[in-house]
Amino acid sequence: MNKPLLSLKPSFFNALIPMFVKNLIYSGIITVVLYGLSFVLEFLNILNPISNKIFLAIVILVALAVLPLIISVIILANSNYYFYKTHVESEFEFFIIKKHSTPYNQITNISTDISIWDRICRAGDITLYTAEDNVKNLTLKYIENPQKIEQEIYSIMKSNSNQKTK
Repeated sequence: MNKPLLSLKPSFFNALIPMFVKNLIYSGIITVVLYGLSFVLEFLNILNPISNKIFLAIVILVALAVLPLIISVIILANSNYYFYKTHVESEFEFFIIKKHSTPYNQITNISTDISIWDRICRAGDITLYTAEDNVKNLTLKYIENPQKIEQEIYSIMKSNSNQKTK
């Protein structure tokens, strides 16, 4: 196998803090609903009073916030993006190996998506758009210095097209 010209991994810091906050908000809403439901059931004498309701609510809140975060950590830790002379490859390797490859001549456009949080963390997403319907677009998530990496991708693509014309 050829050695990649450029190798990228997602940025943990950029990905995990917003995910944790989002999951914390979602789990907070779910916990409030479940907690309210337990009060209604207790009021209707369907459920006996529980002395540790607050503790239970906190445990549920943290569990609901942390579980998706653990899944995201596994996905991020095992995701890689490789840029070779002729193509770009996205790889996820955990129990299974899942690869997606796109040749440079199929890429029609590159865009970066940088949110406010991404600006603070100096990271963002890069999307490689393809011309063919059977080749899906490739999004490189949580990449550090996305504008610099975008320029590197353009230069790799340019050198690839120059080699083909020679």
